[in-house]
Amino acid sequence: MRWVAAVVAVLALGACASTATRTASAVKDGDPATVNRDCKLLGTVNGRSLFGGSEAGRRDGAMNDAREKAAALGATDVVFINIDNSGMLNTGHATARAYRCPAP
Repeated sequence: MRWVAAVVAVLALGACASTATRTASAVKDGDPATVNRDCKLLGTVNGRSLFGGSEAGRRDGAMNDAREKAAALGATDVVFINIDNSGMLNTGHATARAYRCPAP
């Protein structure tokens, strides 16, 4: 019976994963031509989302997870280099470069 509750909880979390937090919302999608010239590269981040929900929801959840990780590095912008839904459980994956850009 406990495993049923655990599965339901995981599915519920997966459905909510595409909602961006305030931290993730503060990291914007950067223009590759601009950020490569004007901003400091902080590193590469990988985001993922749990199985469940629509394909777009899994993709958005993975992108939001990557933005959260970029924000933890102090990034203001990200440039996504790969986004997909794959694997046996059809989870979402997103890879992005995180940048800190000067204030406009």
